[in-house]
Amino acid sequence: MLIMLVAIFSGLCLASVLYLFNKKQHYGKALTTTLFILRTLAVTLVILLFFNPYLKRKTNKVEPATIIIAQDNSNSLTLTKDSSFYKNEYVKSLDTLISQLEKNYVTDKYLFGNDVRELDSIDFNDYYTDFHQVLDYLKKNYYKKNVGAVILLSDGICNKSYPPEQNIESYPFPIYSVTLGDTTNYPDLYIKDVFYNKTSPSNTILPLRVIANAHSCRNKHMNIKVMINDELVDESDTYISSNNFSKTFDFNIESGSEGVKQIDIKIETIDNEFIISNNSKRFFIEVIDKQYKALFIAKSPHPDLGSLKNILGDNFEVDVVFNDDEIPDLTEYDILFMHQIPYTGMGNYEDLKAKVDASKETPIFYIVGEGSDFKLFNEIQNSMQINKGAVNSILDIKAHYNQNFGLFNIENEVIESTNAYPPLFLPHLELTMKRNHDMLLEMNINDILTQTPLLSFAIDNDVRKTAFLLGTGIWRWKLNDYLKNGNDNNFEELLSKSVKYLLTEKDKELTINYEESYLNDEPIIFTADLKNPSQEATNEPDLKIRITNKHSKDYYEYDFLKKDKYYTLKINNLPEGIYNFNAQAVWGGKTYTENGSFSIVSVGAEAQELVANTHRMQSLAQHTGGKHFNVNNINEIVRNIEEDERICSIMREETNYIDLINMKSIFFVILSLITIEWILRKMFGTY
Repeated sequence: MLIMLVAIFSGLCLASVLYLFNKKQHYGKALTTTLFILRTLAVTLVILLFFNPYLKRKTNKVEPATIIIAQDNSNSLTLTKDSSFYKNEYVKSLDTLISQLEKNYVTDKYLFGNDVRELDSIDFNDYYTDFHQVLDYLKKNYYKKNVGAVILLSDGICNKSYPPEQNIESYPFPIYSVTLGDTTNYPDLYIKDVFYNKTSPSNTILPLRVIANAHSCRNKHMNIKVMINDELVDESDTYISSNNFSKTFDFNIESGSEGVKQIDIKIETIDNEFIISNNSKRFFIEVIDKQYKALFIAKSPHPDLGSLKNILGDNFEVDVVFNDDEIPDLTEYDILFMHQIPYTGMGNYEDLKAKVDASKETPIFYIVGEGSDFKLFNEIQNSMQINKGAVNSILDIKAHYNQNFGLFNIENEVIESTNAYPPLFLPHLELTMKRNHDMLLEMNINDILTQTPLLSFAIDNDVRKTAFLLGTGIWRWKLNDYLKNGNDNNFEELLSKSVKYLLTEKDKELTINYEESYLNDEPIIFTADLKNPSQEATNEPDLKIRITNKHSKDYYEYDFLKKDKYYTLKINNLPEGIYNFNAQAVWGGKTYTENGSFSIVSVGAEAQELVANTHRMQSLAQHTGGKHFNVNNINEIVRNIEEDERICSIMREETNYIDLINMKSIFFVILSLITIEWILRKMFGTY
């Protein structure tokens, strides 16, 4: 309003000077008034444009109801006797349902399983069913939209993330659930889950925990066997006392010599067992000859320490030093963890600093928090300068993955979990980077990405590999994983890869980054770093890799792609098995090589449980205000949706803002006003 008044006042002033107070002009009253108005309007509009104002326009828009179809594409639906029905007749029924809905509603169609994507064609080839992912996707992408209902078509079997019925009461859309699949309770023995360490020291005891279930097998026996490289090493037999039976088996087996070991868990089949593909599970472990030594230094016990120690596993011998205990010789350790070290009033700081200086190449993982003494911290390392901020407060800092990070690969599932982790705690501080940092996680403060490192890596004093975690409370990340997924795999991958990077030889000329084990439905991704004699990253020479199946001796050859200053390679569809690889680059008359091994494991998650979970599908409908149907009465959905008074078109008021400076009509109005004024003055004897 003030801008408008200023513009009008400016226009009146200029027009008054020209026509009211100009004694040289001799126009009639009518002409003077006309010219005065024309000039006032033109100047007012020009002045207005200098302030870049906008017009607010409100319109009413009718928004029809949207019906979302979410179809389960997992292969559990085609592993039963009804597989032909779902590949043929069912697809036609679904097409008919969609056609009927499209007559009166907007319909958005999705497939879900391994991921969420628009429905194109149904092939039932996904290896997992992740309900949480699809429900969360719809919740985020249809926020504040007129969603009438979500039609969820699935067998209700959930084998990834946490069960969807958790916290479903607050879901914003009614779910019309349709139970697909086989509801018949056939006799079935299957391996529900296996817990093991991916790596193990050589010639030690390797613990295995197997959860095995039995449906409709009362009064029968379950015989379970453990095999390493096709050799029987242990077995157990138990009596099945009920039709819904579950038992946990604990095995302790010898890890043996160094190398990648194939481990098979098998349950003997019983009479009349319809599905036998879920009676076995295969996985691989890497037996390592070397055992690392790790030292934790902290002021006092903290749950973060336990979370970090757990991810190290059996390959580490761990020592802990608290408070003012004597600091051991740090050169005896492969990696150091310093939790809020140095701290204020630390009595043995001088001894610690001397020993840190003496162990120039030992990698250090710093965890900075409220108890840290920033002045001493700035003295003990030379990669980061921290000063206390102007505000004396503790910040809640959430993590956000940095898409430009390239030191090692992080799976998409881990990235999604990390971005959703609860916040860490850190005092308000001022941060200065004194070395080049590779930022894995950046700080998210109040949903604002700050581009300030939360977890980063640097080479301290050009010698020591160093990690910096700014914030305490990572034990809550581990707990968050357990609450959502029933395990801490994502937390473990994030931290264990960070530790693995620190343990990699700094001066190694060629480094290949890869996983010890891959699932057969996921791409195999390698990244590689090559350093010239000056230890500078380069990808000038071509890098090749030869991958050989250990058993069949089949081999595959690939060329790495060059990206920035490193190499990358993505491989699909390698068969299950153990593979050795040799990577090689020739440059300047010198050959750079690295060897390694990895495994590819069959997924088989969809074959573990094949009886449709009708109760889950009913629960999703009940707790969201929807309705439940089975595959035989799917044609009744349209009538029920049409009778649901909540599902209707709504009138929305839309407000649009239009910049005046972008309106061509304003330009022509100003031009017209000036032109008319000029013509009138010209006709009556002036310019």
